[in-house]
Amino acid sequence: MKDRILEKATELFTRHGIRSVTMDDVAKHLSVSKKTLYQHFADKDDLVETIVKAQVSMTEGNCKLFQKQAENAVDEMILILEFINQFFSKRNPTAFHDLQKYHPVAWKHFVNHKHNFLRKSIEENLKRGMKEGLYRKDLDISIISRLRMEQVDAVFNGEIFPSPEFNLSEVHNHSMKFYMYGITSLKGHQLTDKCLLKLNKKKKKV
Repeated sequence: MKDRILEKATELFTRHGIRSVTMDDVAKHLSVSKKTLYQHFADKDDLVETIVKAQVSMTEGNCKLFQKQAENAVDEMILILEFINQFFSKRNPTAFHDLQKYHPVAWKHFVNHKHNFLRKSIEENLKRGMKEGLYRKDLDISIISRLRMEQVDAVFNGEIFPSPEFNLSEVHNHSMKFYMYGITSLKGHQLTDKCLLKLNKKKKKV
């Protein structure tokens, strides 16, 4: 039952945002009583926190898999781009704002993931790309990784990119391209062009 609650609650939060969905809504969607929900989760904060932890764990698992599967550093970033675009395309952009404003404990898990795992992954990818000759050799990894983190923060900033004027997936897509073309060598730039062309063709087939 706990897994079923998590699945359906995630579905509702993803579609409608977090603030607008109540525990009554979750119970009604599952055709169970609120008492059943509270047997597994103390309150809505507990439910949201559990979902965020699961989403973070899933994202980290996929990123580690991409590191192993990727033929090179550029390929790794394209795999991540495709994954995140799919992730964003299924989510109501207000969910991130709701998470930050109304569920600070859950938001802290997301922030820790971003500043620990994500930043470390960026640094490892930069080192790999420089070693492979696909990224510029004059990059300062400490500076570039921090700049990339600021880019990620900007993508989630509803004041900079308010919904529905801006599509979260498209904002991230442009942010990633801006980053990739800024760090790649000529060889890496050409490979990035090929990978993005291949990804666009794949999108059109779907």
